[in-house]
Amino acid sequence: MKHDMNLIRNILRSVDANEDKDAISGIQIKGNSHQEIAHHVMLLNEAGIIKAEIQCDEGSNIPTEYEIYAITREGYAFLDAFADDRRWKKANTMIGDIGDAPIHLVIPLFMELITARII
Repeated sequence: MKHDMNLIRNILRSVDANEDKDAISGIQIKGNSHQEIAHHVMLLNEAGIIKAEIQCDEGSNIPTEYEIYAITREGYAFLDAFADDRRWKKANTMIGDIGDAPIHLVIPLFMELITARII
């Protein structure tokens, strides 16, 4: 499954907007299945953008459930940098379809665009 940067941003926004300070699970984002969201939560956790516990089907790496405990400093930096929709769209256009590039490489690329004041 390819990663979806818009879904990643929306997951982070959902976690940030959560007023409950307990673990977050079962996020619903229009147009995305529970499996897609769980997969992206796993990617974010592996990249160190969030702190979460992921449960996978026995004998596989397919995430079925998750609990998100916190957004990391890197996650908040990403959210802050791309809070503006115009900047977000420009970054997505500049990077284009990055396919299966690992998320731990993609997010720093987005951040580099900000640092270099390209967007």
